[in-house]
Amino acid sequence: MADQLSLRLEPDPAGWPAPLRPMLAQPADGPFDDPDALFEPWWGGERALAYVGRDRVDPAGSGGDRGPLALELRLIGADGVLLTELVPEIADLPERLGARPAILDGTLVAVDEAGRLDEPGLLARLEGRPGPGLAYLVYDLLALDGRSLVAEPLERRRARLARLLSPSPAIVPVPMIAGEGRALCAAAADQGVGWVLARDRRSPYLAGVQSRLWRLIAVYPDGLPNIASQPPVHADPAGSPILALIRRLPLDDPGP
Repeated sequence: MADQLSLRLEPDPAGWPAPLRPMLAQPADGPFDDPDALFEPWWGGERALAYVGRDRVDPAGSGGDRGPLALELRLIGADGVLLTELVPEIADLPERLGARPAILDGTLVAVDEAGRLDEPGLLARLEGRPGPGLAYLVYDLLALDGRSLVAEPLERRRARLARLLSPSPAIVPVPMIAGEGRALCAAAADQGVGWVLARDRRSPYLAGVQSRLWRLIAVYPDGLPNIASQPPVHADPAGSPILALIRRLPLDDPGP
């Protein structure tokens, strides 16, 4: 069996690393606290890995000699489908990474005015139909400057991500809280967020593996309740309901 901690970053003939499969969580029995875990709100949505790399381009379009290396974004779903053209909202991701080659793990979501998952709207956009704006919620950093980070502990990868990525309303590095899973689950329930992801702070990234190092807590075991009567939270200076909702959760680094 191939080494789960290997990540081939040598470019293929098109100039890109071999696609990865996302690491997966096992279901948890219910909310819990754990000093060795980092807890993050989880909206669901469409899992996607973002590859920011340097590909040779022909700036003149002449078909002659290949031009200089230029940063380019590829967004690939968990099923290997290329999603880049469907999500123009995150076209500036290379600039928000400081023009550094990287691989990110996250989810695509569409949200309503209260920052809660809009599944029909997300499906419409992923099928190329008109729909609401999408956001890319970033949870992990798998490679940087051509070097694999999957063998590093999660807390180190997350620290790198926090320093590296400049957020926008459509590109959100999701903050976390250390140890206090029950508090985050209670706050998520109040805000209509359906899940909390608990990840061992020492966890490597095991591509394609469903591991107990990651556990997904269903905040509503019987399904999301009717929360239509709750007030919206879209009064956010950046115009992002999901950022407004994140600021209402007890997280360690909720951002500016």
